[in-house]
Amino acid sequence: MSDHIVRLAPLIGPLLAAAVAVIGWFMAHRFSTARDRVNRRQDMITSYLLEAYRRLEMAANRENKTEEQAIAFESAIADIQLLGTPAQICAVVQYLEAHASTGGSAIDPVLCLLRDDLRKELGLLVVVKPPRIFRFIRN
Repeated sequence: MSDHIVRLAPLIGPLLAAAVAVIGWFMAHRFSTARDRVNRRQDMITSYLLEAYRRLEMAANRENKTEEQAIAFESAIADIQLLGTPAQICAVVQYLEAHASTGGSAIDPVLCLLRDDLRKELGLLVVVKPPRIFRFIRN
């Protein structure tokens, strides 16, 4: 039996090295795949929330919204409720409840939360002033 082990001894080192290499490659691949999945998910959420911010801002503080602006606004509200942070969802629900009870409400707190979270996600500096929505007065 010991002769058999002695004859296999030169093969044990390379076989062990090959096994470690295969296991290492497999683990690195799994970690890389998981990291890529998390990054894609985060990129998708950031993209949707950035677009939601743009749609909300486009329709915010307009007296006469077009049908297209109203639909975009509604879609942005739905996206935030689906993909937003708990604070963003809470702010949207508060906006919706106030809008339903009084017939109107300011979306500015929601825009502020979206802006702050998007800036943080994109690695930009925090801005302490609330966003200002600019509209030209049209005749």
